[in-house]
Amino acid sequence: MKIFVVGLGLIGASYAEGLHQAGHHVYGYDLNESNIEKGIHLGFLEKENSLSKISVVDLIILALYPKDNVDFIQSNRNLLTAGQILTDVSGTKLWMMSEIEKILPNGISYTSHHPMAGRESSGFESRNYHMFKNANYIIVQGKKSDQKDIEVLELIAKQLKFGKITVTDAKTHDELIAFTSQLTHILAVTLIQSDHLKETKEATGDSFRDLTRIAKINEVMWTELFLENKDALVTKINEFMTELVYIKELILDDDKERLMNYLKEAKEKRKSFDIS
Repeated sequence: MKIFVVGLGLIGASYAEGLHQAGHHVYGYDLNESNIEKGIHLGFLEKENSLSKISVVDLIILALYPKDNVDFIQSNRNLLTAGQILTDVSGTKLWMMSEIEKILPNGISYTSHHPMAGRESSGFESRNYHMFKNANYIIVQGKKSDQKDIEVLELIAKQLKFGKITVTDAKTHDELIAFTSQLTHILAVTLIQSDHLKETKEATGDSFRDLTRIAKINEVMWTELFLENKDALVTKINEFMTELVYIKELILDDDKERLMNYLKEAKEKRKSFDIS
């Protein structure tokens, strides 16, 4: 299959390299031309690489920020050819998919997906397609989805060695991600920001380090993702605050029995996530 990856940052470059290793002919585009040159030099991008190659590929993968994905399609829709499949790896879907569907030429099918994998560092040099192994993979259907899209995206998931594959819609995806990804990053950031003790660095253990690892955040990307998914995210923040206030009241009331039951309930709920 011929594949064009738009954006050679962490995820895009990892996809490009991993899909090349799987036997596909991969082309790529990035505003930083040195990333394209490096991809060609390393052998995972085709030597005859140019933006015009979008017209001859089977699959186009958008790996830019959501607003940039929309802008790219708007500016280059004339390069698209009937019969092609468009997808993206963005962290939010509802707004972006709606905007892309409005401007996508007839004859192009579009199904989004979300690789639930990442690293603390970003950019081309941080690429590593092995990070996808056993990670969750969400396929997001929209108004311009086709059954063949699902088959192609499932093939990619298999070749990059992803784990569980889930198929859903954009609204459900954004609600899930607001809770499992965006809220967890907010918790890590706010935990760090609530630190007012000068000795904290000398008093951390594994629990603190595990909880705050993702506070080493790409502030540009996550600011955009938070704001684009504002409604779902604020709902999840409010739900979390309700739970936080509840456990605070149990502690203030010295309610040992209810506090113990609350902790036990959470423990059992968390254990259930480990059952495949």
